[in-house]
Amino acid sequence: MFTEERIGEILRQLSLLRYPETVLAIGWKMLRTTGEQRPTPSESRSGWSTIPADGIWGGDCEYYAFAADLTLPETFAGHPAELSLLTGCEGQWDATNPQFSVYINGELRQGFDVNHHELTLTECAKPGECFSVFLSAYTGVQNFHLVFDASLRTVDREIEGLYYDLLVPWQTACLLDQDDTQYIRLIQTLNEAVNLLDLRRPGNEAFHASVQTARAFLREKFYTHTRNDGPCVLCVGHTHIDIAWLWTLSVTEDKAVRSFSTVLELMRRYPEYKFMSSQPQLYLYVKKNAPEIYEQIKERVAEGRWEIEGAMFVEPDCNLSSGESLVRQCLYGKRFFMREFGKDAQILWLPDVFGYSAALPQILKKCGVHYFMTTKISWNEVNKIPYDTFYWKGIDGTKVLSHFIPTRDYVSKTRSLKTNNEHTSAITTNYNGYLNPCQIKGAWQRYQQKELNNQVLCSFGYGDGGGGPTAEMLETQRRLAYGIPGCPTTKPATAREFFDKLAEDVAEKNVPIWSGELYLEYHRATYTSMARNKRSNRRGEFALLNLEAWASAASLLCGTEYPSAALQEGWEILMRNQFHDILPGSSIRQVYEDSKREYARLSQLTMEETDKRLQQLTDRIGGTVVWNPNGQSVSGFAELDRAKGRKNVQRTADGKYLAWAEAVPAKGWKRLRDSVPAFGELQISDREIVTPFAHLRLNEKGQIASWYDRVAERVLLQHGKCGNVLMTYEDKPHKYDNWNLFDYYREKAWAIETLLSAEVLETGPYRCALRLRWRYLDTEIQETIYAYCNTPRVDFVFDTDWKEDQLFLKALFPLELNSTEATYEIQYGNVKRPTVRNTSWDQAKFEVCYHKWMDVSEGGYGAAFLNDCKYGVSVEENTVGLSLIKCGRYPNPSADREPHHAVYSVYPHMGTWQETGIVKEAYALNNPMVVLYSENAGGELPEEYALVRCDARNVMVDVCKKAEDRDTQILRLYEFENCRTKTQLRFPQKVAQVWLCDMLENRQRLLAEETDSVEIELAPFEICTLELDRGGNYEAF
Repeated sequence: MFTEERIGEILRQLSLLRYPETVLAIGWKMLRTTGEQRPTPSESRSGWSTIPADGIWGGDCEYYAFAADLTLPETFAGHPAELSLLTGCEGQWDATNPQFSVYINGELRQGFDVNHHELTLTECAKPGECFSVFLSAYTGVQNFHLVFDASLRTVDREIEGLYYDLLVPWQTACLLDQDDTQYIRLIQTLNEAVNLLDLRRPGNEAFHASVQTARAFLREKFYTHTRNDGPCVLCVGHTHIDIAWLWTLSVTEDKAVRSFSTVLELMRRYPEYKFMSSQPQLYLYVKKNAPEIYEQIKERVAEGRWEIEGAMFVEPDCNLSSGESLVRQCLYGKRFFMREFGKDAQILWLPDVFGYSAALPQILKKCGVHYFMTTKISWNEVNKIPYDTFYWKGIDGTKVLSHFIPTRDYVSKTRSLKTNNEHTSAITTNYNGYLNPCQIKGAWQRYQQKELNNQVLCSFGYGDGGGGPTAEMLETQRRLAYGIPGCPTTKPATAREFFDKLAEDVAEKNVPIWSGELYLEYHRATYTSMARNKRSNRRGEFALLNLEAWASAASLLCGTEYPSAALQEGWEILMRNQFHDILPGSSIRQVYEDSKREYARLSQLTMEETDKRLQQLTDRIGGTVVWNPNGQSVSGFAELDRAKGRKNVQRTADGKYLAWAEAVPAKGWKRLRDSVPAFGELQISDREIVTPFAHLRLNEKGQIASWYDRVAERVLLQHGKCGNVLMTYEDKPHKYDNWNLFDYYREKAWAIETLLSAEVLETGPYRCALRLRWRYLDTEIQETIYAYCNTPRVDFVFDTDWKEDQLFLKALFPLELNSTEATYEIQYGNVKRPTVRNTSWDQAKFEVCYHKWMDVSEGGYGAAFLNDCKYGVSVEENTVGLSLIKCGRYPNPSADREPHHAVYSVYPHMGTWQETGIVKEAYALNNPMVVLYSENAGGELPEEYALVRCDARNVMVDVCKKAEDRDTQILRLYEFENCRTKTQLRFPQKVAQVWLCDMLENRQRLLAEETDSVEIELAPFEICTLELDRGGNYEAF
């Protein structure tokens, strides 16, 4: 009776007895510092103060330094000696708690945190041996009353060994039903071992002899022969480090160094230990700040103990980042790992990202990434994905082998332990695994594809704020590797070893397939939170692509040097800020102060480099030149700074001019003619807008009371309902405020109805404009409605300096359409999603993500919605709700309480969105034509030019850039109508060779030689990368 409890008490005592002698470590000096000006171990300590008598220190994200010269007591001689440091936060959440970099005799040895607070100074102490200890400390978040409890202690390795020898099978037994035969045998064996101990005089010879006897007994029972007849959990050490979140980028630089140094220290003690870490950005931080640690990492990589994986530059948000951004994440990430470590990353490692685009499988395959791993979809609120091992099938049909790490605590009807501080629900699994019997047994219990294989992957170690595995985890693994009865065996392994074996195991089996996006039923507010960053990201994505195209043109036609270094810097800024807690809007205020500066640098860099090249080209063309940066030819209005003799222009309200530009070629230019578009009459008043395409009436609240489509001869809006209703909702999530939007937000709603003014700004002939101003609580909102003579598109330019708190703002359009689905643009394609609520899966998608456009249609008619920086939308009963502002409190109380600017558009259309050219319209809205002037006569370059021409309406040329490693040109284009297509690409002059490439720019197949065109066939939603080799000689004219 109570034998289990008795063994637990013996373990508690052994845990203390393994440290036979402990003394206070005294003589410390301290200095409060700043993040930018921190002392080094070699600097003078003059001016440093002594630690207060009560040992209290702390602050909110502040830095300290501590130093002492510690002498080991004579009694430590011949024994292992440790430094221990406690802060009073042990056992708490590690992400926000204090952390230290520990230097011994000037050498960085490891990090301390709430889970790592001891360091072996020597395995064999010498009498009077002295150690110079320097600690660079970070307080963490709002830790104002930390203690500084430093001690020196000896370690008895035999007692420590016995402690773990007993602990691991005892922890296993505690998971089993007490009438289970394995439980009975485990407890009986452990009890026999305990009975061999002589605890009357701990420390005497009899005690030590009994420890050795008990260890020998346990070794014979558990630790001699490895059991290979059951499931095995392959364990790779890992520490998930958020590039920024509840801390800034600069803090992450230290976290990476601390965490990696801790890994290296444990590797010195545990030669079987294998560790994996992703994200080149982290390695760049370590290389910059701790080159000696970086070199040690390289050594461990060469030994095969440190795994370089992950594929992407950072672990980015995969809902919001553009298709080309995801390609560059892989391109830059894989190139870094190959250049620095000689390793080709094969696994997309994204454990903590808030949903996964259905475009990813194709991107991965064409970037040479064969496997995908996450755990995040297990955070779904309602629906459990039925697979943990499966093929993930993208919109184009590409499949990638995927494994969801199933690590979680074991549960049974009679036993339930919570060993992990991470987010948990009934179905949650965890990427910050604890390597203990509860989570190892729980991993196999949770795994859903046991018929396919008998192995699962566990990434173990403390994470989010770094830290990584502990000595206790590694000691546990050593013992579980033998196969404790009642628990799966474990094996130290790399993630790549696991996936390669998995691919082998399932090669001839019927593996389940998940088709389409991996939608996370959680964190839906991340589509909208921190709108400034989302706008800056969209602008930055286009700015970099534009610079690449115009730099390619300037290089080819003018011999101008290609700005490779500037582009590298720009892409790294963009990719870094796409990290899955920065771009989604879920970080602290200081992170967004940093990102504001970074985006400003990106904007300056791209603007300067682009303007320089465009002007250089314009001077060689001469006159007024309109530039089309997008991948299809376009006709439309261009905005001019000056008219200079032009008759066919419209003066705009802001003092500029609109001029018609006809058929400006893709990725090219055309000298602007003084031409007149085919257009009809515009009429406008403060309550009515009439174009050749529509008749809009506004009510006294500034809402669109009716929208009559004059071409289709039908109404757009539902009877009795208004359009462009700005609706606010009470938004008080019960957890993770800036991340989450729960469906109960719709319980309370208030329309913005207090119209202050309605002013006609422009009357035509090309465009008319009506400015509306509302007051809502403490906020003034302004919208300018633009309607055109040549297109059904109506633009809404939204501006406000938002003052409100925990309100969610949408623009509502109730459509008179019969549809049960809508089409949404995603990266390099689009997906259809149901707009009904028939199933729990449908209900969960009450808010979804889209990019530049989405469309709701019935047979023969529909309406598309375009935007220039928004991502969140809802559609229910054919009411489209465009999400504009989400202003939560945690972890950033000032989130979105600032100026906002956005454009959204409504495009009613006959026929389908494909026939209407909605994709081209969306590009034109986001990346409009620009006009440059030159007084030069020009003539050196033609009046019209395109880097490439493609006439297929369903193909977009997205990228035109210099190859990374060759003096050739890369084109990337994609099919977006889910239609198999043959098309011809035409070039301005002959090229020597045209190659089909993968996305890493590796040549795959020669398509043509000595030609000025090439015919290609694109599969539905295919992304195609071509390389044009001009043979070293290129004179266009």
